[in-house]
Amino acid sequence: MYFALLLLPLGASLASAGRGTGRPGYGFIGYGIDFNGLVCATTCRQQFLKSPLRCTDAASFKPPETTGHSMSSSSVKEPPLPDNYTATPSLVCRAASHEFLRSCAYCLSQKCWTNTADELEHWWRLYVVNNMPNDPPPVITYGAALAEVVTPPTVVANSKTLFNRTLLANETVYNGQYAAIDDSTRVEVDHSKYGLVCFLYGIAGPIAFSFLRFLPFPKRLASALNARFVYPSLLRPWRESRVTSFLAGDPPTRGQALFIFSIIGLNVVFSSVGYTTDWNRAGYIWSNPRDDILGSSGNRIGVLSFANFALMVLYSSRNNLLLWITNWQHSTYVLLHRWTARLAVFEAVLHTLILYQGWKYQNRLIRDDKLPYWIWGSVATVAAVLVVPFSVAGIRRYHYEFFLITHIILAILTFAGSYWHIIFRYSHQFGYETWLFIVFAIWAFDRVVRVLRIARNGVHRATITPIDDEYVQIDIKGLVAKGHVYIYFLNWRIWENHPFTVASSVVHMGGDASSISKHSNGGSDAKRDGGYDKVGEAIVHSVDHGPTEPGIVFYLRLLDGGTRHLRSKNEVPLMIEGSYGVMEDLSEFPTLVCIAGGVGITSCLPYLRAHAGASYLYWGSRSQALVESLSPLTQHFNVQTVVGKRLNVQDILESQYGDFAVVVSGPPSMMNDVREVVSRLAEKKRVKFVLESFTF
Repeated sequence: MYFALLLLPLGASLASAGRGTGRPGYGFIGYGIDFNGLVCATTCRQQFLKSPLRCTDAASFKPPETTGHSMSSSSVKEPPLPDNYTATPSLVCRAASHEFLRSCAYCLSQKCWTNTADELEHWWRLYVVNNMPNDPPPVITYGAALAEVVTPPTVVANSKTLFNRTLLANETVYNGQYAAIDDSTRVEVDHSKYGLVCFLYGIAGPIAFSFLRFLPFPKRLASALNARFVYPSLLRPWRESRVTSFLAGDPPTRGQALFIFSIIGLNVVFSSVGYTTDWNRAGYIWSNPRDDILGSSGNRIGVLSFANFALMVLYSSRNNLLLWITNWQHSTYVLLHRWTARLAVFEAVLHTLILYQGWKYQNRLIRDDKLPYWIWGSVATVAAVLVVPFSVAGIRRYHYEFFLITHIILAILTFAGSYWHIIFRYSHQFGYETWLFIVFAIWAFDRVVRVLRIARNGVHRATITPIDDEYVQIDIKGLVAKGHVYIYFLNWRIWENHPFTVASSVVHMGGDASSISKHSNGGSDAKRDGGYDKVGEAIVHSVDHGPTEPGIVFYLRLLDGGTRHLRSKNEVPLMIEGSYGVMEDLSEFPTLVCIAGGVGITSCLPYLRAHAGASYLYWGSRSQALVESLSPLTQHFNVQTVVGKRLNVQDILESQYGDFAVVVSGPPSMMNDVREVVSRLAEKKRVKFVLESFTF
């Protein structure tokens, strides 16, 4: 979406070549946009559109174009009309016809008696001729046209009645079309209403659920509820399946799944209710009830897809307002982003298939599949579908650069294609594009705040210190940050950015980092001490590390992606976006247990520094050199370190007494193991679980 906003002016200019469809509206149908104006007045106008009108302009006598739109053709020729009469009058002719205007005015006076004269005059100016913004205005006002009706008309209008006098609306036809127009208006308003409900629920739901923490639940009951609904994963077999893990990533927790299912449930219900199969509607919009249901449901699902696109972008934003209001982590919103995106794409495909079938029934494909609105709608749908396989967890994890560039390109095609699809089809008449304006506004807000965060920090040069073949230390002097930040390395692909947790806000100016002695019991002869494996344990002794200065320190494990370039660098220019993240308040828990894997220790350090009670750090690392490098930051804590072997998290957690809080950060498998043990323990004692992870 990085260039979507730049493409919009081009889309607006191209839209002039599309299908003209009426006056621009602002908002949504029923919420700022009146779909059919006054239903009684619009129905009156419909009664007189088929009666031949006397015209003098050449445009009224052009032969009709053959478009393939009609359901069937007839070989029966209509008898010729008298001179100067036409069944296809131009708008100029209709605007100047006193007979047409008098007939409409008399019908309005009889059928719209509950509306004020000002309301009728307003409708008259805008819609009596047609609903296009550049339509010629009627030559006389509603009041003047009604004043010309000296005696009530008696001749009923139909397709064969000449407009050589004031005509009367057919009561039976009027009632049927009134019901059709009124019902179509209600259905369109329902589209907007249900889309807004889904969108607002997606915003209000996290706020409401996060505010549950303020209710005065007994603490032990709150812990038990968390153990049942918030902490545990939804499906363990999913988590343990390599195929499913590659395709979908880690499963949601039970609480996350409940919210996801509620969003899906709302969409299913709102896609299924509020339709009618009244034959009275046939002939006004659709040819029969079957096409009526197809058209209405296809449009409804399309609106819901747009609403979910807006939610999807909101959830993915780093500067998501919900992050500031709720206590939900960014990783939770990223998970919701993925599931909402899948729902939106599914609805986009369903919208396409349903309307394709409806157009096929109505023989409209011959014409419409060559029109710009159809082409751009197809582009948007195909691009949205391709986002799903190109964004599976395995590609995100192992081919991040490929994921990022395809995500950007396909997002541009999806949203720009959707915008042009609406503009070419409806222009700005019905407000469907408002959903896309919401998408662009959320995206723009997030990017503007990102730029401001980057500008506040400026450009810096970072010192790269190799720790071993896998890890490097990044020091940036003269800058202070906390939580986590996103780093843009300026010497390659500056559009890429990578999340880092700040390990320290001071940089050592010189001297030895630490003095470390290693104790190892070796292989299978390892002894148990309180459930802790002492294999490769690093025992850190405190020493004087020399003077320090303000700065931030990061630790990075080098993978095969863009960060591999750091292996050969001593210094790199970079920009920093941040700080992000808010620490959970764990002060009410007497004991803090931090479990870290690899560089995940950097997420645990702020909690260890802030906790006033007893705190314990259990750290599993692949690299002894990493343990030694981090010793200045860990030496003041009660640390037990395992090198080259997995931590026994079950023994660690089950050995704790009383109420305690657990913070975990590291590989997904380790975090899932901790989640499972904590979920079981929290049913019996008060345990707080905090998971610090980065997802994208």
